[in-house]
Amino acid sequence: MLTFSLRSLLAHKLRLALTVAAVTLGVAFVSGSFVLSDTMGKAFDQLFGGLAKGTDVIVRAHSTDPDAQARGQTRPLDQSVVDTVRRVPGVAAAEGSVTGYALILDKAGKPIQPGGAPTLGGSMHADRSLASEFTFRAGRAPAAPTEVALDAGTAKKAGYRVGDRVKVVFEHGTDEFTVVGIVGFGDTDSLAGATMASFETRTAQKLLGKTGKVDQVDVRAADGVSAVQLRDRIARALPAGAEAVTSEQVVGESSRSIRDGLGMFTKVLLAFAGVSLLVGSFVIWNTFSVLVAQRRREVALLRAVGATRRQVLGGLIIEAGIIGLVSAGLGLAAGIGLAAGLRTMLDAVGMEVPTTSPVIAARTVIVALLIGVVVTVVAAVVPALAATRVAPVEALREATPAASGRIGTARRLLGAGLLTAGTAGLVAAAVVKNQGGLTALSALVAFTGLVTAGPLLARAIAWAADRGRPGGWRMAARNIGRAPQRAAATALALTIGLAVVCAVSVTAASTKASVAEAVNGGNRSDLILRPAAAMGTGGISPAVADILRGRDDLAAVMEVRFSHAKVNGASTNVAGVETGTLDRVMNLGLASGSLAGFRDGTLLLSTKQAQALGAKVGDTVTLTFPETGAKTFTVAATFERDSLVGAGYVLTLRDYASNVTSRLDAAILVKYAAGADQAATKADVTKALAAYPNVKVEDQAEFVKDQQAHVDQMLGLVTALLLLAVIVAVLGIINTLVLSVVERTRELGLLRAVGATRRQVRAMVRRESVLMALLGALAGVTLGTGAGVALARSLADQGISSLSVPVSALLGYVVVAALVGVLAAVGPARRASRVDVLKAITVD
Repeated sequence: MLTFSLRSLLAHKLRLALTVAAVTLGVAFVSGSFVLSDTMGKAFDQLFGGLAKGTDVIVRAHSTDPDAQARGQTRPLDQSVVDTVRRVPGVAAAEGSVTGYALILDKAGKPIQPGGAPTLGGSMHADRSLASEFTFRAGRAPAAPTEVALDAGTAKKAGYRVGDRVKVVFEHGTDEFTVVGIVGFGDTDSLAGATMASFETRTAQKLLGKTGKVDQVDVRAADGVSAVQLRDRIARALPAGAEAVTSEQVVGESSRSIRDGLGMFTKVLLAFAGVSLLVGSFVIWNTFSVLVAQRRREVALLRAVGATRRQVLGGLIIEAGIIGLVSAGLGLAAGIGLAAGLRTMLDAVGMEVPTTSPVIAARTVIVALLIGVVVTVVAAVVPALAATRVAPVEALREATPAASGRIGTARRLLGAGLLTAGTAGLVAAAVVKNQGGLTALSALVAFTGLVTAGPLLARAIAWAADRGRPGGWRMAARNIGRAPQRAAATALALTIGLAVVCAVSVTAASTKASVAEAVNGGNRSDLILRPAAAMGTGGISPAVADILRGRDDLAAVMEVRFSHAKVNGASTNVAGVETGTLDRVMNLGLASGSLAGFRDGTLLLSTKQAQALGAKVGDTVTLTFPETGAKTFTVAATFERDSLVGAGYVLTLRDYASNVTSRLDAAILVKYAAGADQAATKADVTKALAAYPNVKVEDQAEFVKDQQAHVDQMLGLVTALLLLAVIVAVLGIINTLVLSVVERTRELGLLRAVGATRRQVRAMVRRESVLMALLGALAGVTLGTGAGVALARSLADQGISSLSVPVSALLGYVVVAALVGVLAAVGPARRASRVDVLKAITVD
């Protein structure tokens, strides 16, 4: 049977290639996700290890939040701690360092904004042995207050060389320096794409607002003293609130934080890979179903000469296993290339990844092989079982019987029941709101109903195409109606990808509508100032607000800051705002209490958080800040529009500043003075902030448009990731059509014999492909729209308050699907039109 299986595979090379390709793409996505994640993890491990090379112990402020260090939420220590550490026996060298916000401008005065990465400024150790991987590519270390060293990535991007002048924006304003050094981090040009401006220590402390402070102390042990021994000695000498840890521990924390982020990134990629594999399983199942139908006589002959049912089953499973094994091997190799492509894409958007060789872990190889083989074999089991039921007597027939179009009553009832239940669940989830679990379950049930009732839907679309249509459409429709199971399986492969795209489209459209509603309904400001970096990351110097407060054409200026704190052990967003101007620029939709009681020592609590905590006006809430620890506040009022302010907990700006070191504003809301010319005032404000090119000045309409553009960008990314699933679905259509042409060789020959032209045969095959694509598109759009509506309503607590269905986009998907059907049929249609008439009419 092994020899027979191998010969069967090699006898149909095109069929084999298309089937292998469908599985290979899915496996490539899975293996590529793992290779990219593992490679990035190894690269960051090497980078952090290199940066800590030469340092044995690090002294820092103690924090109750292990993720605070990664977010840069660190409480500075007094400079005197450095002297304390130096006096500890066994310390060979110790230097303090500081890090903070510093935005480098290019030669045209525009900000160098990496794609979401930090813009950092920091001190440079005088003792180079404490950071041996911090190497100079050109120049020297800064030694004067007017000197700076830039990271090689930034220097390369902006064209800076040693001796050039460069402007840098800090929290206090903008200063100009002379570039005296270009530095790298081992073999890497930057710290994961972040920009870095380095200064001598005292200058850095002054520029970053940390005069007399240090963020950490880097320590090297004397010969013969271990890092653990030195850590314990230093810990006994430190003041309260400071801690000593080994550099190995810090490297582990940094790597773990990065790996946690990469883990989420990998899970997202694997989710899309799962969609592709699911689509591929439909292709495999359909392929083997057609093969069994075409080889009934062949199987019957095997049974007639003594082959048992187990041998027939084993032979087909062997075929599936070989296909899966070949696909897994090709997918693993393709995954390495895909990982390199994804990495290049990250570099293109400014997220530089430290360079290292690709990591192909044993887990990646095992998973790729298991997925390739298991998916293929499982998808082939049902058709293989059908082959074992072929009776030996069928070998005596002169021709293979046509595929049965019969649809059992049980299948009809089960399909209708599942579709009804799934639809009802989605409707209920949309009505009740915040029902994520019910939405997922109902979508799954509805899709299962589509799979079960798919042949009925295929027959329905065939019936519709057959009514009053000319001969070409009628024949295409009857071909589908003759084998509705096959058509349904092919169409549903396309349904999966389109359903996800449509669900995301509806959610994205609802998000955009919610953004507009929140801004127009609760925002009373005329101008919104925010960082110009990607996705609004970074910050605005508080000096900007000071400039605006001195203008007569502005009636109110309110700074908004964001940070993280913990409530009952869970991390949450906390905002800081000015109390005097809050009600003039923002309507939070107060549910209880009043802004009159909002003062230092109190907070505003969103109704969602109030319900979760069981808190009301007058109650106390404890926030645990990474830098200052637990602080208790009294609830002054509760509010409904938490999406407007971006946090469920709102503090006064003074309370916020007492617990958070950073003084950067996340946004500044501005109200025009009465009678001010809006266009002229906006232009004047923009001109007044020319020294701060990282600040984007927008009115409400521009802000809404910009936020909606970010949503469209995310939608485009999701659609691009789902493109692979659509490609697999197209391969499925091509595969089905090729198999169908082979199966109907005699029929096509007879059509040509009775006068059908090659053009008519090609048109018939194309129309059959279009009908299958339309069936998949209509099912996918319908299911995706229903799931998208339910999903959007399920995210009501996350800020999606409005529902919007992008009808034109959904119709566009149907049109694109029809075009896909036409393109998929090009090869099979040409093959069908070239059938030799004399040979075809002699085929069994």
